[in-house]
Amino acid sequence: MSFTSALNNFAQGLDPTVTRLVLGDFEFLDFEVPERLALPGRQKTVLHQMVGGKRVIDVLGVEYDPLTWSGVITGSESGDRVNKLERMRDAGEQITLTLDDYSYTVVITNFTPVYEFIYRRPYTIEVGIVARNDSPLKVDALTGALQGLLDSDIGQALGLSDIIDVQSVTDAVTTVQSAVKKVTDFAHATVEQVQAVVRPIIAAQTIVQQQLSQLESAASDITTLGGLVPGNPISKTVSNLLSQADQTTRIPALYSLQNVLGRLNKNVNSGQTADGVRTVTLSGGNLYQVASDQYGDASLWSSIASANDLTDPQLSGINTLTIPSNPTS
Repeated sequence: MSFTSALNNFAQGLDPTVTRLVLGDFEFLDFEVPERLALPGRQKTVLHQMVGGKRVIDVLGVEYDPLTWSGVITGSESGDRVNKLERMRDAGEQITLTLDDYSYTVVITNFTPVYEFIYRRPYTIEVGIVARNDSPLKVDALTGALQGLLDSDIGQALGLSDIIDVQSVTDAVTTVQSAVKKVTDFAHATVEQVQAVVRPIIAAQTIVQQQLSQLESAASDITTLGGLVPGNPISKTVSNLLSQADQTTRIPALYSLQNVLGRLNKNVNSGQTADGVRTVTLSGGNLYQVASDQYGDASLWSSIASANDLTDPQLSGINTLTIPSNPTS
């Protein structure tokens, strides 16, 4: 390879020490690449100042400002390269912007070339960001963290149901496990999918509470250790001792299972608030207007109602509402 060819290869972006900037199928070379490029992004929030000084902040998600940079297109093909960028701008299509390890889906919103000489065309370009493709807070990380919590809860619930050893409790926990398995991504599940899991969780909590009531009622009937009351037959005393030992094991396990099911319920519902809008706070109003403001579709009010355990779309007083990220009609 000649020295001239080697220099030409470096000019075509093969130098591993040079910043690689590619927009669609257009790779910026040499002086076309800016010395620096700011990558502004912020968490968009809405602050509500409540009576008494309390503040509520609604998190609306990450918002990226347009990216802008400048450079100089030089060489005998500068006219053709400028024309290509103009055509890409005029097409208005979504394309991929790659800056070394960064990757965005963008639209060219402005491209301004300046004609100085036939072989020298300074330019300024602006792209609007549709999405960041390499974000460290992508769905996989969010889904994995939430799934890990749910798996832990299910594992604990199954272990406690073995200790409790009551068929109705075991069946209820197994039903919850089956419902959880049917949803592959709780971080982005619809309200309908979440509710299909919440219902068996609530049913299991009801069964656990019934068992607790029965055992605690039976325990109250035994007023002394083992029911050692004068005149009790030996068989009755032995039966009371066994019942008391059984209650000593099962009652704490049932309380622990109640806590686990409550935590599981919260973790299942948290997926709806893990991505995008979390809450809105308002005084009075109705869910039709909230759905219209949040989704552009008033008919989706029932999704907000389900996420907040509401049946009446009319609101009174001050309410902080959870807004599902994936509503269902």
